[in-house]
Amino acid sequence: MTLMKRDAVEVLRQFESVKSQAKQLRQSIRDSLSGPVEELKSLVEAYKDAKLHFGGIASEQNINVYLRDIEIKGSDYSAGYKQKALSREIDVECDKAIDILGNVAAPLSKDDLEQLAAFREQLETLSEVLPEINYEINVNEALNEYERGAYLASALISGRVILYALNQIRGESAEKKVRFLREKGIIEKGGKEEVYESILNADRKARNLFSFDLSVYPSSSDALLLLGDAIEILEIVSNVLNAENKSAEK
Repeated sequence: MTLMKRDAVEVLRQFESVKSQAKQLRQSIRDSLSGPVEELKSLVEAYKDAKLHFGGIASEQNINVYLRDIEIKGSDYSAGYKQKALSREIDVECDKAIDILGNVAAPLSKDDLEQLAAFREQLETLSEVLPEINYEINVNEALNEYERGAYLASALISGRVILYALNQIRGESAEKKVRFLREKGIIEKGGKEEVYESILNADRKARNLFSFDLSVYPSSSDALLLLGDAIEILEIVSNVLNAENKSAEK
């Protein structure tokens, strides 16, 4: 994904957030009453910031779509009905930008969609045995960010899931974790090397690849691999839990 398209996704999210804030503002006030002026000012500023970024993308893409300038200076916008009217104007402009940016951001390939669907099926199965709902919440968020083209966000979320999950497996190193898994009967002797490499690579990528080097941005394949690593490590954790539960029942 190019830098331009990554920016398009982020700006799309900005406009979606502004549109959501505008709706919340309208729902919080009545026509006959004064509305929260400071919240309206913040809404307008958020719109202006998104509009500024949209202008850069439109220029690069030769998109001839103009978003209106919206200001609250020079008029009394304390009345609720005026605030609602202004928020609706912002809504209209946000819809225009969202429609354009949705076309600029690259759609996912059929293979990617199939892989994400497979990950979701695996996660649904794992969620029945994993002890924390936060595993499922975080992996779902990583999947959603990937779908939106926000590969850095997806990779970072997957990375923290991996690190947290690995901490649930006993052992200070990948070698000791594998030894523990063998003692529990979770992996067979012949599978040691494969599991060792999986744990070692997942840990290395989660810690080093994108967390500590600000000049590195993940590609779509990088983010997808980390999603796969997160699912794989969660499978191992679920097997640990199953083994421990069986031991406790004896």
